[in-house]
Amino acid sequence: MKSILKSIYLPLTAIVLSLVSCQNDISLDPLTLVETNTAASKAQLQSQLAGVYNVLETEQGSGCGLYTHALWGYLTANTDESFRTDAFTGTTTQVLTESYRSSSSDATYFGFWRQLYIGIERANVLLQVVDKPKDLTEVERNDIRGQAKFLRAYYFYLLVSNFGDVPLKIIPSSQLGTNFSIARTPAKEVYNFIIKEMTDAEPLVNTISKNGVTVLVSKTAVQGVLARVCLTMAGSPINDQSKYADALSWAQKVINSGEHDLNYTTVASPQLLGLPILPDTPAYSKVFINNMQNTVTVAGNNEQIWDAAFLSKSNTSGSYANTGFPALQQLGYLIGIPTSGTVTNVVGQAAGTYRVFPTMYKRYENGDLRRDWAIATYKYTTSSSTAVPANSPLRPSFSTVDIAIKGTGSNPGTGATAVATVDPLTGKLASVVLTNGGSGYTSATSSISNTLTTISGSATFTLTLGTGTNAGKIATIAINNAGSGFPTVCDRSVGKWRREYEINVPSSRPTTITSCNFPILRYADVLLMAAEADLNVNGGTPSATAVGYYNKVRRRAFGYNEASSSIPTGVVVTTFTMNDIMNERSRELCFEGQRKNDLLRWGKMESAFNTLLSDNATLVTASYTNAANIAAQNFLSNPIKYAKFPIPQSEFSSNYLLTQNVGW
Repeated sequence: MKSILKSIYLPLTAIVLSLVSCQNDISLDPLTLVETNTAASKAQLQSQLAGVYNVLETEQGSGCGLYTHALWGYLTANTDESFRTDAFTGTTTQVLTESYRSSSSDATYFGFWRQLYIGIERANVLLQVVDKPKDLTEVERNDIRGQAKFLRAYYFYLLVSNFGDVPLKIIPSSQLGTNFSIARTPAKEVYNFIIKEMTDAEPLVNTISKNGVTVLVSKTAVQGVLARVCLTMAGSPINDQSKYADALSWAQKVINSGEHDLNYTTVASPQLLGLPILPDTPAYSKVFINNMQNTVTVAGNNEQIWDAAFLSKSNTSGSYANTGFPALQQLGYLIGIPTSGTVTNVVGQAAGTYRVFPTMYKRYENGDLRRDWAIATYKYTTSSSTAVPANSPLRPSFSTVDIAIKGTGSNPGTGATAVATVDPLTGKLASVVLTNGGSGYTSATSSISNTLTTISGSATFTLTLGTGTNAGKIATIAINNAGSGFPTVCDRSVGKWRREYEINVPSSRPTTITSCNFPILRYADVLLMAAEADLNVNGGTPSATAVGYYNKVRRRAFGYNEASSSIPTGVVVTTFTMNDIMNERSRELCFEGQRKNDLLRWGKMESAFNTLLSDNATLVTASYTNAANIAAQNFLSNPIKYAKFPIPQSEFSSNYLLTQNVGW
């Protein structure tokens, strides 16, 4: 096992690098490496297997990669959950893709397509020679075979769910002769192949306990992804209702395995230079803190089922120091707590490019602890304030504003402070609470200055002075005019992956690249898939078992575990509907790349965008208004077209049997 991990993490061998360096434009053309008939050792097979995995992490040229950015960012973030802050400017290819305005020649589509077919080709090559080496046991050989078969099927799943009908290429390019034209296979046939391959792989691969890590394909990973594939087939456009029963069966295999459970333990906040310790984070956060810390071992991490693993090429300490691993991960940077100035020496630079729609914020119920982790409540900046050492980082809050009260006249008073709470949907002050009455005030006519963010000039207050022994102090403060222009939900970044939790990084942190792993599949997703499948199998009335799965996720969301008693009304339920499932999946899995596929298979993308547009009455920033309008209105103008990506235009010059998707 260690040797397999080493081949995945360490620089790839010349065999794999020759694949990476291939510059052919047409993904179905032969790669520089054809199948090697001299695979005489287990080490060579492991190197080739590393190459199959490597597609999950690499980002090639003008392509978009998979989990470096595409599958949580600009190929999937175009729903009712989040938007890119520059998504209304139309200045970059990524933005064009994200807002449904790109053409079939967009490089991001081609890069995504090409990477998937490179992974498929590598798996095809490996499966041709997997029986040749003699220095491994049949259990080891079958595990490698199973991983390769599963990964090839998974790459086809990403192709067919995003592009529709695709060429089902399951032999190495070297065996195609001189004709590389392959017609598109109907989507249902591709899905049937995927299910067969994954089903064949399931008994071959190791359990996650035997692997000891979350970054290798395991038995429960195969089972969980099979549940996802079956649910996709059960929905639009395949609409094979029989697959609900299959999805339930596969999800329950994961649940009944005993290999996984939700984390119920809160996580301590890190102590950073010049910063007060934040309250402990909710138990929900551990998944994403583990991602940020490259935690790949199963011990203490059994909520994770399958992760894409990354190492920063600038790592200079830790187990994988100076490996030169070519990871280009941007989780924690594009999705992360915004930072500026010298804060980068403490928490790492983050642009916080992806922001949140009010529609997403309102989806959470009161008391749901996931909201303020998934949707950041603060940012990082620098200040010359005398309250902290010069150039120390601060955490100004998006939801509260610290204010200082200064009177007028020759004796204006000093020391009075208050905290104003901002309504995140309107950008107005909701309340002001006096925290210190101060002293020396002789007039109730006072001005209020904000210590962190410019306060709107239209916000006004009524102050009341104390009497008797409290004379000279501010007694109460009330909002006279709530003002406008305060930070709103639209100003909050996606906060699931936070660089303050990074470990084993250089003292001078890299600016745009992180080592954050990505959770391809986790246990909460499996529980909700099982609940959804059960609901549909039972005609819209879930079984008691399915209600238990659903409540397990909700219980953790509100800070309770299986043993908790006296749980408030509304946390656990006695039944649920499909609409409940749709909202719960978004609350639990938001920004993890699942929402777009969910909405499309449910046939709900149009209604979701209509709801987004109906929120225009409360829109408060130009970026949100434009991002919502562009994405929603363009999809709604031609939903058949935008439900699938176009077949990349460059493929047609080499494969004359290809046809284009409707509308492109």
